[in-house]
Amino acid sequence: MEKMILTVIYNRKGQLSKNGTALIQVRTYLNGCSKYFGTGIKITPDQWDKKHSKVKNHTNALRLNKQISDFLTKLEDIELTRRNAKKPFTLDILSEAITGNRPESFTQFMEMEIKADRTAAPATKVMQTTTFNALCEFRKSITFDELTFELMSDFERYLLGKKLHVNTVHKYFRHIRKFVNLAINKDYLELNKYPFRKFKLKSETTEREYLTPEELQAIENLTFTTENAHLEKIRDMFIFSCYCGLRFSDISALNKDNVHTIDGETWLILKMQKTSEPIRIPLYMLFAGRGVEILNRYTLPDRKYFFDAYTNQYVNRSLKDIASLAKIKKCVTFHTARHTQATYLLYKGVSITSVQKLLGHKKLQTTQIYSKVMDKTLLNELQTVNFG
Repeated sequence: MEKMILTVIYNRKGQLSKNGTALIQVRTYLNGCSKYFGTGIKITPDQWDKKHSKVKNHTNALRLNKQISDFLTKLEDIELTRRNAKKPFTLDILSEAITGNRPESFTQFMEMEIKADRTAAPATKVMQTTTFNALCEFRKSITFDELTFELMSDFERYLLGKKLHVNTVHKYFRHIRKFVNLAINKDYLELNKYPFRKFKLKSETTEREYLTPEELQAIENLTFTTENAHLEKIRDMFIFSCYCGLRFSDISALNKDNVHTIDGETWLILKMQKTSEPIRIPLYMLFAGRGVEILNRYTLPDRKYFFDAYTNQYVNRSLKDIASLAKIKKCVTFHTARHTQATYLLYKGVSITSVQKLLGHKKLQTTQIYSKVMDKTLLNELQTVNFG
C-alpha cells in the first residue's frame, strides 16, 4: 500500500505578489497523482530556507514553522485515521476533508464527480450526464438518505414509462450504482444503506443484427442516380466500417494523422473515442484492402478528416434508404457494420482473441457475444463431421 508523500514548497509558480511575497504550500503525492494545499503563509524569498524547507529571518519564524508542522500532521492524521479504519484514501478524499466541501445531496455529489472526472472517455461522460439529467427530471434533488430500494424502483418505473428499452434503463442504473459506490467510499453513505443490495439490475439479451456476405455485396454493388447521389458517401462510410470495424464516433473522427504506412502497407492507428483504448488495424489485410481504396477516394488535399460531415441520426436514416435499394429487409444501422465485421471474421475462422484486438474490446467476454455467428458457420462445421 503506497503511503502519501508530503513536500513543503515555496513559490511553486515562480511569481511574487505586488508586495514581494509568495505562498508556502504542501505538495501531496499518491499513486501518481499530486494535489497542492496552501498553508496561508506568505513570505519573501530571503525568508525561505530551501535546504531545510522552513521559514528563516522572520520575526515569527518559530510560530510559522510550527504552523507548517501542525498542518503536515493534520494531513497525515487524516490518512492514518482512514487507513486504520480500513477505508479508502485518495487525494480527493483528503481535499474534501481539508476544505469541508461536502455535497448536500446525492444529486449534487453526482454532478460534482462527473465534472471532476478527467479520466472518463467522452462517450462515458455523455452517458453519465444523460443519466444525471434523467435522475433530476425524475426528482430535482435526492439526498443520500433517500437512496433506497423504493426510490430505485420508482425511478425504474419512471424510465420504463418513458418507453426506454430495458437495456437502456440498465445502463442508467449501472452509472448510478458507480456513484453510489463512490459515495460509500467517501463516507457520504453508510454501507448498510446500500440500495443495490435489494434492487437488482435487469437486462435482456438482444439479437445483434449483421449483414451476410451476400447482403454486404449487394450494398457494395449499388449504383446511385442523381436523385440519390447523396447516399453514395454514406454507403462508402458504412462499408468502410464493415471492413475495419470502427464505431461511428471513430469513423467521424478518423483523419490523416491516423493513417500510417508500415513496410509499405496501410494501417489505422488511433485511440477509440468511446473507451480511449489504443487500436492498430492492418487495413490492407482486411477484405482484400478494399478499405484502403475507400480512404484513397476520400483523401483530399484541403481536408484532414474523411467522414466528419454527418450526424449519427442522419446516417442511420439514410441507411434505411440504402438497405431498401439493396433489397435488404433487416433494420440496418451504422453499428450493424461493426457487428458485420466481427461476425464475418469469425465465420472465416479468425480467432476470437484476434477479433477482440481488432474491435478494441478490453474484455474477451464482450467479443464472445459475436460467437453466435451465421447459420453458414454451423453448416460449414457440420459438413466436416464424419457421422459414418
